[in-house]
Amino acid sequence: MKIGISLVFAALVSLSQGQGQAQGQTQAQPGRSTPATCTSMRVRRNAASLSAQEWQSIGNVVNRMAQDGWVGRFGASHDRLFSRVHGNTCFFPFHRRYILEYENIGRTYDPNFVVPYWDATQNARNPMSDPLLSANALGTNGQGANNCLVDGIQGNSQLTYPNQHCLRRVYDNNGSIKQWYAPEVISSYIQSDTSLARFREDIEYSLHGAVHLGMGGDMDSGYAAQDFSFMVHHANLDRLWWDWQNTHNSFLMYDGNGSNGPASLSDTIPEDSSVPFNGATVESVMVLGYGNVCYTYDSSPSPPQSYPAAGGGAPANNASPQQPQQQGQGQNQQPALQQPSSNSNRRPVLSGSSNMANRILENSGIQGALGSDAISRFFPGLSGWRAPARRRSYQEKKVSGCGEPIPFPPRLTPEWVKMHGYDADRVEMFHKHACEIVEVLNNSTYKSPY
Repeated sequence: MKIGISLVFAALVSLSQGQGQAQGQTQAQPGRSTPATCTSMRVRRNAASLSAQEWQSIGNVVNRMAQDGWVGRFGASHDRLFSRVHGNTCFFPFHRRYILEYENIGRTYDPNFVVPYWDATQNARNPMSDPLLSANALGTNGQGANNCLVDGIQGNSQLTYPNQHCLRRVYDNNGSIKQWYAPEVISSYIQSDTSLARFREDIEYSLHGAVHLGMGGDMDSGYAAQDFSFMVHHANLDRLWWDWQNTHNSFLMYDGNGSNGPASLSDTIPEDSSVPFNGATVESVMVLGYGNVCYTYDSSPSPPQSYPAAGGGAPANNASPQQPQQQGQGQNQQPALQQPSSNSNRRPVLSGSSNMANRILENSGIQGALGSDAISRFFPGLSGWRAPARRRSYQEKKVSGCGEPIPFPPRLTPEWVKMHGYDADRVEMFHKHACEIVEVLNNSTYKSPY
């Protein structure tokens, strides 16, 4: 039996009002009303840990949502808002709210439904080996003249936006997938980026685009949200943002440009009538565990014990968000990671990986392989990380061709850059910076555990 869209809307009103989810409002500062603390939390798990039965349950929800028109609605809304939610700092809060809305709607069909996250860095060397790209999960490559997806939880799906067509998938390397961004590159971003504007560019121009392009087909379009791969991919990017927020104690940092000019926490998150957010502001989604953002991640820190004070965050004297730090400039000027003030349970997350054991191997390996200048510049979180390791000096080389042991990341295609309205020179500059991180590690004694 189908659930009518009007009934789902009614259920969402209850969810948006936080019934059964959050306590009354609290006051973090005199005169400042803050989001209520969640009374119950759901956990987003690593998608690679799900059983075949769990994937089947997810597929049942997604297919019922498609039958009731929700999948098409999400594809249409993302497409219509595309230019406003990419290429600026609103990228993170919009997609956090967007995935949350999808999850809330899914829970009206199955109260146990939770969107898992896809840590695509774990198989960066060979994305084709990722267990998610199988007939039991997200499916494999498209088949036939139209590259239709014929297996996985959305196998043989027919979509209606922007026209009638099958769900398409076209891997980006002649039937296989180009290598993606290694965990160590994302780790460097998490540790060294002390402004959200800079972190957004690093993520949006790297892993975000690489996975979209690697999957291709509908994922390489403005209406990519019709592929559930979109949801698990952006849940992972949200996880990385949350890890970055914890690492820098910057839960309320929202800088650079938003969707309508200079970024402000009071900005309304862009929304479309097909998937309304009821006028939600950026601040309403900044801190997990508060308001209606009642979820966390299985590999990430828990929410802070108290709502962060306004104006808190990392210092702004990092390398300019408009320019990746150039070789030889400011190598010893990285500010230390901020320590928490009122939330004593905060711990920095020093790795982009969700694999807890490999995080330790990564951190100790990098600390033991790189000199102090390189650590200060690329992995400043390890400057105060104590581990018995022997360091060795090394000679930095100019970025050259890709090679072992860590794969060099792929470039975004000119078509992808144009579709998003990115500055091609900036994208190339950030790609060069990513390759430099890989080059520094490959020129040292570091051996990646991934």
